[in-house]
Amino acid sequence: MIGRKRGFTLIEVMIALAVMLLVMNAAITFLVGTRGRGGVLKMFKQQSKIAQSGLDSIIGVEILRKDLEHAGYGVPWNNIPVYNEATSGILNDSPNNAPRGIVNVNAPVFTLNNADYLVIKASCVAMNDACRKWTTLQAGDVKRAWATVPANAENMNGTDRVIVMAPGSTGTNWRSMVIAGGAFATTYNNTAAFAPGSPADTRLIYGIDDASALRMPFNRADYYLSNANVPRHCAPNTGVLVKAVVKQADGTLDTPLPLLDCVASMQVQYGLDTDGDGTVDAPSTDITALNAQQIREQVRRVQVSILAHEGQRDPSYTHSPTNISVGGTPVNISPNVNYRWKVYDLVVTTDNLGS
Repeated sequence: MIGRKRGFTLIEVMIALAVMLLVMNAAITFLVGTRGRGGVLKMFKQQSKIAQSGLDSIIGVEILRKDLEHAGYGVPWNNIPVYNEATSGILNDSPNNAPRGIVNVNAPVFTLNNADYLVIKASCVAMNDACRKWTTLQAGDVKRAWATVPANAENMNGTDRVIVMAPGSTGTNWRSMVIAGGAFATTYNNTAAFAPGSPADTRLIYGIDDASALRMPFNRADYYLSNANVPRHCAPNTGVLVKAVVKQADGTLDTPLPLLDCVASMQVQYGLDTDGDGTVDAPSTDITALNAQQIREQVRRVQVSILAHEGQRDPSYTHSPTNISVGGTPVNISPNVNYRWKVYDLVVTTDNLGS
């Protein structure tokens, strides 16, 4: 005979449900959080955003750092031909002034929050293969070929657009442009007219572009804050720090390369050596009045300070202080205190400014 089976009573069922609800509530609170407090999932999402922001910032900031270190590299000092520069007209040195390796302007109309607009001029700041290459040119159109792995990685292609400079020996002919047949540029496979006549002389070839005829005897990269394509997680009134290369073809800005998201300000400072003793004796935020030679002689240090936030808005976090110094310029972030703000300071010595 099968024994009688006893089920759960109503009270036991209610107690079990109450316990289960308490456990589920605790689990939900742990994972999701409550009002004003984030749970594990929210914290994980926030930390993931911060980690991603950190990775992106390292890449973007290093691109800017590299260009700063190469400001002025491969640009001519003397015998400057007539040339065209950016169609925007901002910080141009054309038609025939020696290019300034680095210069900025405070808060032009199309950047955000009174941020600076920074221009770096050098042979190697564009984004093509030719601009990263150089070699020597001797009498008889003899060019030095580099032994590299993989083969030809550092050697120019025959159709690369190049300029040629004579090193010179005095202040009036140092780094002089070589002009042949009225042209300041040629292709790598057509440099015979630019070669020195004496076997004792050596000239330098700098790659500039691999496609377009040259309007400038150098490359130019513009850095500014753009309000286009700003990610949704960025705080209001922030933008994207971009690098835009001036196109040799027509002088317009090429498609901007985004370097850092959620940027509220960028400020540039210079350490100047005004007395020629080799040490910095005067800070400056504006060197637009200096010509190319004065910049080469006086600028010893460049500091670029960038204010950006990491991750997304976090109601459980309040940033303090609300006035943040960005390169000595105070920026008020009081409307956006629920973001984790960070100042990136790039301090670069200008060893290549006059090389």
